[in-house]
Amino acid sequence: MFRMNAVAAGFGLAALYACASTTPAAKLDDSGLSRLSANQMQPVDDARVDQGRARDALAKAKATAAESRMKLEVARSDRAVADAQLKRATAERDLLRKQYADKDSIARAENEIEASQLRAQAGDLRLAYLTRMIAVSDGDQRLAEAHVETTAAIGEQTKLKAMQEGNVPQASSGNQGTIDQRAAVAMQREAEIVSATSKERTAAASEYQKWQELDARVRAREQSPTAISPSTGPSAPR
Repeated sequence: MFRMNAVAAGFGLAALYACASTTPAAKLDDSGLSRLSANQMQPVDDARVDQGRARDALAKAKATAAESRMKLEVARSDRAVADAQLKRATAERDLLRKQYADKDSIARAENEIEASQLRAQAGDLRLAYLTRMIAVSDGDQRLAEAHVETTAAIGEQTKLKAMQEGNVPQASSGNQGTIDQRAAVAMQREAEIVSATSKERTAAASEYQKWQELDARVRAREQSPTAISPSTGPSAPR
């Protein structure tokens, strides 16, 4: 019985989406709002404020998404620099060996190689985090877009209700079922995006923690470069 109910609910939701996608948005003649008193108009005004805030949030989400992509490009450039530093440090160490340089000079070169390897690893973690953050910011933008639609749908509901309560003739221009359906679908869509973006945000937080932990080791090493010698320093792949 439970499974049959779940299947039925699934078909019902699918039908709701399909109907909403094929039914044009209700065109409500809101000229009747001019007949309402200030008290009757208050819910409509509040809904309009919510719509304005939703549009502002969407503009901010778009800007954040663009900024996330810029940060990723900067991180890629920094990662290329880390590669260059590693190659240079390796070449210097190899040259010192060919020249039979003293052990201290070779040890310093080895130390610089390990430091460069750590910077490169930290750079990789930074890239992973910023890539994940692009997914988060894209999700936030989709959510903001969905919220704009939700507030618009609720705004239509609010206007229709206000005109119905005010007994103005224009209230008959609105299809109650279509308007309510639009709001229901919009809210369902928004809830689905919230669930999806929360998972991306959790994953991004994990990537951030990994990056910060290794970045802290890199910074500590750079502040005290002689504290870690080639023989006792952290191992890194070569």
